[in-house]
Amino acid sequence: MANKRVTLVQVAKDAGVSPATVSHFLNGNFQKMGSETKEKISLSITKLGYQVNPVAKSLITGRMHTIGLVLSDSTDDGYFEDLYFLHFAQVIKHQLKALGYKIILLDFEEIFMNIQMVDGIIVKATMDTEKFMPRLMNLNVPVITIGRHNLSYGAHMLRVDDYLSGQTGVNHLLSRGYQNLVILTYPHGHVPGFDDRLNGASEALRQNGKLTTVITGDMTETFGYDTVVNLVQNNQLPQALFCLNDISAIGALKACKDLNISIPDKLAVLGVDDMPTVSELLSLSTIRHPINELAEAAAKLMIKSIESDGQRIEPVEEVFPTELMVRRTS
Repeated sequence: MANKRVTLVQVAKDAGVSPATVSHFLNGNFQKMGSETKEKISLSITKLGYQVNPVAKSLITGRMHTIGLVLSDSTDDGYFEDLYFLHFAQVIKHQLKALGYKIILLDFEEIFMNIQMVDGIIVKATMDTEKFMPRLMNLNVPVITIGRHNLSYGAHMLRVDDYLSGQTGVNHLLSRGYQNLVILTYPHGHVPGFDDRLNGASEALRQNGKLTTVITGDMTETFGYDTVVNLVQNNQLPQALFCLNDISAIGALKACKDLNISIPDKLAVLGVDDMPTVSELLSLSTIRHPINELAEAAAKLMIKSIESDGQRIEPVEEVFPTELMVRRTS
């Protein structure tokens, strides 16, 4: 015979407090609750194995304790982009779990159909996602963008210093003696953060009296691979490729391996992101973006926005620093 579910009343009796006090504890209302009372309730919950009924809790609080992590409809980014995004999702999942929330992955069609399921939305800033921002902001739930859109829309924004990433990358390659550089990036306007990276790189080149040479594409592994092949076929291989993400840099490395191009003697390759585990295993020199810190900050900001008791929180913009990771490819 299955054990009966432990009730809130049983927890209250065991802790020596009223059921109302336990309810306040479970809903995070600690204003008039002493530390001793909180400890007693916590110990009773653990001892008795009490489990919160999520449906009942949502009826009491008006919250589902669920955050929607919105995926772009585009699938062109491939496996490595998924890996990078999944690492972000994993970190934020653990952060939210510790705060009593969970995440669900949704695309844009799903988020508009199931807005009642979530208390807030987190979305990556790309050209694809920007067209949905006005509709997202009308859903009356907190919205956080990872990276910047061309317009703010009143959403919270957490981003890295992409302009500095571009400057840092060019200055590193020039300091190593690579004078002939080619930059790989998205077409202008596709991802605002990549435009910032290119602007920073171009400014660093200008300051050193050099012109900017750019090849644009979808920034996938295939694009990086094909770019190297085409440069070799046209006898235009530079001294260094500055790929504005790691995915395309990995494709470039694969092409160099297939074509027996020595790295970095014949071609230096530098990426941006520092994808967890993958970039380090390939010994790829790159500009590290602090994905763990971004995820942690997003989780905390989201919960603060949700649990503000109806008080409007002014849009927050937080910029995170980057770090040059010098490995074998440069």
